[in-house]
Amino acid sequence: MDANTVGWKVFQLLSPVLLAGLSWLSVKAAQLISAKVKNEYLKGVMVRLDDAVFAAVREVQQVTVDSLKAASADGQLTPDERAKVKQAAIDTIKSHLGAKGIAEVANILGLENGAIEKLLSTRVEAAVHDLKSARSASGPGTAGDAVPFAA
Repeated sequence: MDANTVGWKVFQLLSPVLLAGLSWLSVKAAQLISAKVKNEYLKGVMVRLDDAVFAAVREVQQVTVDSLKAASADGQLTPDERAKVKQAAIDTIKSHLGAKGIAEVANILGLENGAIEKLLSTRVEAAVHDLKSARSASGPGTAGDAVPFAA
C-alpha cells in the first residue's frame, strides 16, 4: 500500500466525523444569528415604546396639565385629575403605537392585555419621574423644559 491509498482510506474514515463537526458548527452559528436578530428586534420594539411614552407624556403635559394647573387655585393637580391625566397619557401611547404595535409589544414580552396596561402605566410614571428630575437638575424656570404632571 502506498501513501495515497492510506491517505484516501483515512479520509474516508474521518469524513463522516468532519461532516458531523461542520453540521454542528453550522447549527450553532444559526442559533447565534437567530438570537442576535431576536435581541435586536426586542431592542427596537422597546426603543419605539420608550419614544412613544416620552412623546405622549410631553404631549399631555403641554395640552392638558398646563391648562389644569392654570385653572387650579393653588396650581396643583388633584388626585382625580392626576389619574385622568395618566389615563390620557396611556391612551395617547396606545394611539401612537396602534393596535398592531400594542400586540407586538405584548407578543415580544409575553404579556396579556391587563399586563400591557400595567407596563404602560409604569413607563408613564418613569417618564414623569425622569422629566421631573431633569427639570430639578437644570433649575427652576428653565425655558423649554416639559415636566408632566408636576405638582
